[in-house]
Amino acid sequence: MDSRNLRIALCGTLALAATACAPPTPQVVTAPQIRVPAAQPKAASPTTSTSTTVTEADLTDTPFGPLSPAAKKLLTIVQQTSLREITTSTWAQQRSSNPAVQEAARVIITQHKDLEARDTDISSRMDLPIPDKPSADMQAGIDRMRNEVGDTFDRDYVNTLRQAHAQALILVSTVRADTRNTLVRPFADLAGDYIKTHINLLEKTGDVDYTQLPIPGV
Repeated sequence: MDSRNLRIALCGTLALAATACAPPTPQVVTAPQIRVPAAQPKAASPTTSTSTTVTEADLTDTPFGPLSPAAKKLLTIVQQTSLREITTSTWAQQRSSNPAVQEAARVIITQHKDLEARDTDISSRMDLPIPDKPSADMQAGIDRMRNEVGDTFDRDYVNTLRQAHAQALILVSTVRADTRNTLVRPFADLAGDYIKTHINLLEKTGDVDYTQLPIPGV
């Protein structure tokens, strides 16, 4: 073998040896694709407030300070409630054989006459309209109780007024907390005191069905 062929053979032998000794080519492993679920929107909280935001533009100017829509509602409802509760409490005094119902009715009549007179005075001084009859739902309660007697009347009277006083107490507390009106402020104080007195007297009758009251929210 001449020198040229010998060099070619040696190079081939060295190339084969290098290939054999080279480290194996690492195998590329593709990671499996994981599907990530899209984020779900959060459910609305059942206690999310749905109350309407009141701005300065919603206030009514009076010589005694701004009057809010809630304060106007309070003056209206107290007047309408007085008309209903003086009527139904008069019936309670006449029809009920339960001394506790009669006592609750007596106090409610006296204090609602006071509230009615104060409400009329405050409303007239601020030139606000004064309701002269109960609301439609209040009138429905009056019509329902008109011909009821005995225990049926007692239970209807006590539970209707107990539920109404609970709603009124919430409104009074809201108005009292934020009112800027110097006439409404002491009126809300007095109305709140009377309402709590009425609630206690109604509960002492033994006729309150607490399962009819709404579950308190937060």
